Formats: sequence, C-alpha cells, structure tokens
Amino acid sequence: MESCNGVVVVSAIFNDHDKIRQPVGLGSQTLVDTCFFMFIDDITLQGLYEHKLIPQNSPDYKVGVWRIVKVFSEKLYENPAMNGVIPKYLVHRLFPHSKFSIWIDAKLQLMVDPLLLIHSLVVSKDVDMAISKHPYYVHTMEEAMATARWKKWSDIDGLTQQMETYCKNGLKPWTTDKLPYTT
Repeated sequence: MESCNGVVVVSAIFNDHDKIRQPVGLGSQTLVDTCFFMFIDDITLQGLYEHKLIPQNSPDYKVGVWRIVKVFSEKLYENPAMNGVIPKYLVHRLFPHSKFSIWIDAKLQLMVDPLLLIHSLVVSKDVDMAISKHPYYVHTMEEAMATARWKKWSDIDGLTQQMETYCKNGLKPWTTDKLPYTT
C-alpha cells in the first residue's frame, strides 16, 4: 500500500453484505496510475471462496482490478457499518504516498475513469475535496438522524457528539438557498 503513489480507489465489504462491483470505463493508463483496494473481513472472504472468486490456496487475493485486503475479524466492531468507515476515514494513513484517493461505497459501482473524475472535480477546479450527493439526504444532519433512527450505530451519544463537533466547526443548516445542489 505504501507503493501506491498516484491515485487510490478504496472500498470495503464487511459481513459479506455487498458484492464486489468492477469499475467500468477505465482508460488504458488508469491501471498503471491507479491502485484499487477492497478491505474485507473473514466472513466476506469465506463468501468469495464459496463463489470461487478467490482460490483458497492463493496468498495473493485479487478480484478483477481490486486487490483484496483481509483485516483481522477479532479486532473489528460487531456492527459491519462501523467497520466500513475505518478504511474510509484512514485512507490517508493507509496510503501515505498517494496523491488522490477515492472512496467508493461497496453498494455503488464506479462508472467513470477515476483519473477523469479527479481531473474534472478536483484538479481543474483547484479544490481539495469533492463529495458525491447522497441519494436520499441533502444534509449531513438528516443522515445522522436516520442513522440513529435505524439503529445503524449503537453509540447514539457518539453520533450526537460527532454532529455537535461538525456544527462547532462550521456545519450550517441546509436551506433551499443552496439549490441547485449539484452532485
């Protein structure tokens, strides 16, 4: 992972909850300049074995463009959603030499070449970060409330503290004045 010094595309599947979706529309140079890493747990690895996507005796795990990294299940949270955010939030530490990173939620498929995506959303606009529009919510607070309501996170106090920290650091309420809300 330290040798990935261009673009890294990262995703994760825990508890065999999703399937590995291959990116489409990749350019000829993309596989040279881009690393694709998928973090999984033991349960997901067993599913890959059962579907014959990875041979059981292989020391090197790869499915299509994705390099598979199995994390130790005994160190994980009970909630698979909690485990998925670990590589998402620590991508800068896991890939310290990469210039750009893209997080793809495992339920999504990358439909655009990552090099084009970075150029069009970040480099050409001279910005630090691009974030996709959530398919259901227009504000972070809405997603936090839904997360609490559906009990996706057992630590509601931690979620509340996280939202309060966001607000202290400048998160403003969403208004229709922000429309159109482009993705």
